[in-house]
Amino acid sequence: MAKSTFNIAPVSALQKNELYFHLYLHHTPLEPNKNQAGIVDPKLPNSFGSMFVNDWTLYDGLGTDAKVIARAQGLHVQTGMSSQKYQNYLSIVFEDTRFKGSSLQVMGPVVEEGEWAIVGGTGEFCLAQGVIYKKFLEQQSNGNIIELDIHAFYSAVRPWTLGAV
Repeated sequence: MAKSTFNIAPVSALQKNELYFHLYLHHTPLEPNKNQAGIVDPKLPNSFGSMFVNDWTLYDGLGTDAKVIARAQGLHVQTGMSSQKYQNYLSIVFEDTRFKGSSLQVMGPVVEEGEWAIVGGTGEFCLAQGVIYKKFLEQQSNGNIIELDIHAFYSAVRPWTLGAV
């Protein structure tokens, strides 16, 4: 039997799931364990247009026994002409056994406080939508720790759900 080029399924065929994570992002712009780097410096006032690439680590706790759960990999760009305002575009890529390879697609302002929007996902978190609440937690000598409350809904879409067996 030939595989169909396309298939349309009713929305009710998609099971909605809710996820919640409480994680700690290590934002480390300084040596020795730097996890971001400048890649564009246009030399404009207030560093307008500067761009950084990041590979921030997300842990399940604060102690020395904390485990890396995911990495926030992407870019942040200085978008404020009159002040130091950044916009973040990143993928939270999970490394733990349960969700390995799944990701959340995230965007929003500044890293330390406020909210980021979850605008998509892959793997286990297909079609994710939600929000990440961020709170500055601790200043360290080479960076800081940001507490993240991740809350989203996603649909467990599998190839067989859409008739692509």
